[in-house]
Amino acid sequence: MEQRLLLRIAVIGLGLIGGSLALGLRKYTNHTVVGFDCCPETMKEAVRSGAVTTVASEMKEAAAESDVVFLALAPGKIISAVRQIAPVLKAGAIVTDVASAKGTLAEEIGQLLPQGVSYIAGHPMAGSEKIGFAAAVSDMFLGRPYILMNDDPRQGAALETMVALVKELKAQPVFIDSTLHDPAVAAISHVPHIAAASLAILGGEGEQGQLQLQLAAGGFRDGTRVAGGNPAMWADICVTNRKAVVDSLDQFQQILNQVRHMVASADEEGLRSFLGRAKAARDRYQRQSSLMGGNE
Repeated sequence: MEQRLLLRIAVIGLGLIGGSLALGLRKYTNHTVVGFDCCPETMKEAVRSGAVTTVASEMKEAAAESDVVFLALAPGKIISAVRQIAPVLKAGAIVTDVASAKGTLAEEIGQLLPQGVSYIAGHPMAGSEKIGFAAAVSDMFLGRPYILMNDDPRQGAALETMVALVKELKAQPVFIDSTLHDPAVAAISHVPHIAAASLAILGGEGEQGQLQLQLAAGGFRDGTRVAGGNPAMWADICVTNRKAVVDSLDQFQQILNQVRHMVASADEEGLRSFLGRAKAARDRYQRQSSLMGGNE
């Protein structure tokens, strides 16, 4: 790897993703990592674990004089954070985020940042149903796609810096148009989460709920795993990405209606075709994931 200037990097929000970013940066780079979280105990744990070089007592303190500021916050909290840190950002600084739903973030953030400060939208395609800093790991992004979006060619240098950081985290930079991001993640992340939550309710509630949970095995466990995620965060994500989520839910509903009809009419041939298509798609995903070095 080419010799690079050492950076001061602020990680604001030290939960699962922010904590993993901090741990990864500390493990794989020599950059200075300044952490901030609204929970004092989380910051103490980040210091004890070595995830950060130092912590800041305020969000603005973390952002001031930083070369790169990661906003590892729920989508609904990002604009408020940008408003707080914008006055102290130095010229040449880069603001990025890890939100899995972008909505109008780029437009709103662009209006809030001072001249000379760049915004690069980011989204690491990694995570866990577990929550909080205690679940953070330094290799969270190992071999995983890390989406970077920047529709402004004038900020090429900022994008290059982000690409280098993503590679240092051992992730794989993936570039997509910002307009394609929200529909894509609605289909592969947000609606699957809603589906898992729905299956958890189907299996765990009602008159037979207790019995069904006693009988449940691997299929139920695997199909509902992500339903163990943070309810407040996922509600925020769904609301922020509501148009794309509703569109994907409509498509999902159509698929369920088709399957319902096949089952009700005992259409065994149709069901075999449907399940074969599903298996083929799943197999393609597994092959791609294996090639990228990812884990399920």
